[in-house]
Amino acid sequence: MPGSGKSKVEEVAKELNFPIFNMGDVIREEVMKRGLKEGAKSYEFVMRDIRAKTGDQIVAKRTIQKLDQIEADIVCIDGVRSLEEVRYFRMFFEVKILAILSSFKIRLQRLSMRNRPDDPKTSKELEKRDRTELELGLGRVIATADYFIINDSRPQDDFKERIRAKLFESL
Repeated sequence: MPGSGKSKVEEVAKELNFPIFNMGDVIREEVMKRGLKEGAKSYEFVMRDIRAKTGDQIVAKRTIQKLDQIEADIVCIDGVRSLEEVRYFRMFFEVKILAILSSFKIRLQRLSMRNRPDDPKTSKELEKRDRTELELGLGRVIATADYFIINDSRPQDDFKERIRAKLFESL
């Protein structure tokens, strides 16, 4: 879910020299291509629009095109939103899902401090964003994850060590 700590997983993956692909980049690229203003409303509109017009797997398909440009045995993909995307990836790769879990309160604190243009700043905005993510199917992805890490208020070094352990466990 937004603000759970996925960016810390990316940091650890980078330290381990795993290539990282963010599926949100596909949406951001499409927003720019359409000449829309960057922000939560444009991202949500484009995310829903391209899925409605081209299918629930479209973001995964566009991510695969980017994956084809590199040679790596292991990659980290951030931003899977539905089981349809997971199924598509599994047609080409062995896939392991790592879910990062944090409470609503902690996620709201993180997002309000992070200061990205599309980040929710109030509990009402985060509830709306969560609802959108869950409508896309993110809850089913989390529920069927292979690995879980709770990212609460422990020191970040401890969280990063737990990430490393799960990444190596998944190999």
